[in-house]
Amino acid sequence: MESVRTSQASQAAAGVPSETSSTPEAAASGLPTTASPLGLNAVTTLARPTGPVEIEIMAPADHGELELLVLDREGRRLAEISVVPGRMDVLALVPELGQATRTTWVQLAADGTAVGSPLWITPLRGAPAVRTVPSTRPGTQDPYTRIVGWGDRALDPTDPQTGAVMGGWSVPDPVVTSGYRVEPAVDARLVTSEGSMLVALAPDAAPATVENFLRLARSGFLDRTIFHRVVPMDREGRPFVIQGGDPTGTGDGGPGWNLAMEPSDLPHDRGVLGMARGDDPDSAGSQFYVSLSREGTARLDGQYCTFGWLREGFDTLDRIAATPIGDATTGRPKDPPLLERVELVPAPPRVAGTPALPAMPAITPSSPAPMR
Repeated sequence: MESVRTSQASQAAAGVPSETSSTPEAAASGLPTTASPLGLNAVTTLARPTGPVEIEIMAPADHGELELLVLDREGRRLAEISVVPGRMDVLALVPELGQATRTTWVQLAADGTAVGSPLWITPLRGAPAVRTVPSTRPGTQDPYTRIVGWGDRALDPTDPQTGAVMGGWSVPDPVVTSGYRVEPAVDARLVTSEGSMLVALAPDAAPATVENFLRLARSGFLDRTIFHRVVPMDREGRPFVIQGGDPTGTGDGGPGWNLAMEPSDLPHDRGVLGMARGDDPDSAGSQFYVSLSREGTARLDGQYCTFGWLREGFDTLDRIAATPIGDATTGRPKDPPLLERVELVPAPPRVAGTPALPAMPAITPSSPAPMR
């Protein structure tokens, strides 16, 4: 989408107050307006396809020149709007948002500098149908279900096994935008017995998976769980994963529901988080893993749903990976490290021109072995 610049003159229809207007609460009380924080608030949390998608711009009296930036995952400006404090319907001002199929970021800037956490505006879209074939793990005769495509798209059209079944795929149901979810962008701090890890979440790659993780974190469901599986090296001697999120600590537990697997395009690399699952692609729930290397987990690209990566805490990751193992067959540590709690903290401001995702290797077609 092309960048759109909107002036104050065009904002009345979108519900933007003038510079001298006060909030309804202040007007009702008759009290003078007090100093307010500088940032954004989500007024609408769930919206229909036609909106409204209301947000609130908060600023003190000496706020300077305010702009609202609408950014995509690559940091491109989809819109640049001169604004004043108050409420506005961002969908009415930026109708191009209706064309978005991924999360966009709405960021406030004061005098040209991004301030405060952005808001995520995520289209409500279901995951496309997952396409699978029966296969065997490399080097063994163990059967597993391999993902070969999504909807009418093949992961690797040149793969002979994929080509043999593509002609029999049913016509997939269309994926439509049913509305929007609006929420403050947050990071997740995993406070463990070995230190902390700060996780940047990727709703643009796996929106339902991120929302599931946030639900679990907010409820405290993940608190006081253990890292029940630590695989510092795979069979080829490559660093693999640490795994946690099981309330039973056995490797078999979950939250009582299953997630539809999403076709995340966030490639596995050191510090990337993904959802553990059984053989059924749609069997993830609360168990997650953290990749220890690109070399050891590249084969998981396209087979498991990745949803975040570490901003900080690689030393903690290494300490957990170095935990002495009690059962090499299952990866069970002798004294499992503890995930004491998950804290949700405001995400840093988005800067125009800076991608939301860090530099990552490109996903290449592969025939990976499942994690369990």
